[in-house]
Amino acid sequence: MKTMRCISLSLLLAGVLPVYGSHLPDPAMAEAALWASPAVQQARAELGAQALRSEGIRRGRAEWTAGVDAAQRRIDAPAAWQAEWGVSLSRPLRLPPRAMTDRQLADAQLAYAGASLGEALHESGRQLLALWFDWLNESGQTAIWRAQAELAERQYATVDARIRLGESPRSDRASAEAMLAHARLQLQQATLRVQQAASRLQARFPAVGLQLDGALPHPVPPAGEAAAHVDAVMAHNHERARALRLAQALRAEARQLAARRSPDPGLGVFYRNEAAGSEHLLGVNMTLTLPGAARRSDQQAAEGLAAAALEALGRLDHRLRTEAQADFELAVAQVEHWRQAERAADAQETAARSAARAYELGEGSLDQVLATRRLALEARQLAHQLQVAALAQNARLQLDAHRLWPLDLDDEAHAHP
Repeated sequence: MKTMRCISLSLLLAGVLPVYGSHLPDPAMAEAALWASPAVQQARAELGAQALRSEGIRRGRAEWTAGVDAAQRRIDAPAAWQAEWGVSLSRPLRLPPRAMTDRQLADAQLAYAGASLGEALHESGRQLLALWFDWLNESGQTAIWRAQAELAERQYATVDARIRLGESPRSDRASAEAMLAHARLQLQQATLRVQQAASRLQARFPAVGLQLDGALPHPVPPAGEAAAHVDAVMAHNHERARALRLAQALRAEARQLAARRSPDPGLGVFYRNEAAGSEHLLGVNMTLTLPGAARRSDQQAAEGLAAAALEALGRLDHRLRTEAQADFELAVAQVEHWRQAERAADAQETAARSAARAYELGEGSLDQVLATRRLALEARQLAHQLQVAALAQNARLQLDAHRLWPLDLDDEAHAHP
């Protein structure tokens, strides 16, 4: 039986490796999944709430105060009691400088909430990619073990036929059975792992479909230079935007608190009915609230927090640039690692086919066939892992540079459907 003739594990994988055609989630599904993720939903709700808070800050916290009083006036000569009453209406005044600082604070806090939503989208995108490529890797490993089980079945059939013809010792059957049992067990475990990976992905992002079509593409090095990638990441990084918006919001709060250290004027009108209605008074009054030491402490605290936020932003810039440079270099290196592993896997599979062919012709031992096949299997598994890792790293680069999915927000981001 020429059951091992022209059987290549790489060719089998090309036909059965389960991946989505573009090796990435469908863009429309991915966008819907990101917006439906719990972290994004929470950040979106917080952005909507902050929009209302900011509107309140723009309008100002000053409110009308209504007052009423009643009294009895006692007159000694002639002795008499006279009823008197009065009403008043007053309101603190918000001077233009303070109104301007309020508007600046409202805008800064709303921008910070928007940056937090963008960061939630970005982090959800990273989680989606991690879960997606974990499922992709497990799917490929399952396909490898399925192909290995098929080869083990064919090998067992070859061994059984040679034993019946008296060309191989009966001890070969035990070795072939052990190989087949091991391959079937590993296939069962791999099938369970891919099911668990799919469950984790769909539990976190139920809108992402797991359609399978085609084989994994060959990884290619990232386009452009590392410096250009670093600049793209820094231009679109939501973590940096969030830190910047926080520093701006704290500075705006410090300016608002500085403006509140001036006296607070108030203006009101009043009407009084006195002398049992024979006298009527209509007038205006002004109040002046003098600020205390607490306002100075509040301002100093806000200025300290703003300074600390700016220092943290400087440290964050350095870290992000370093990480972006390292990510780009890792993407380049992983492609070369996969190429080397792919060449090694091809060579090991060629050796395995040669050993199997020699055994069929009575020129080799089964132990040699099993040993070369085990090495070929390990080499193919490593090549697949490195292929998935290279593709995942490249996708991460595209995500961080905002070239993968739409992650940039506009002013109406909170109204996204």
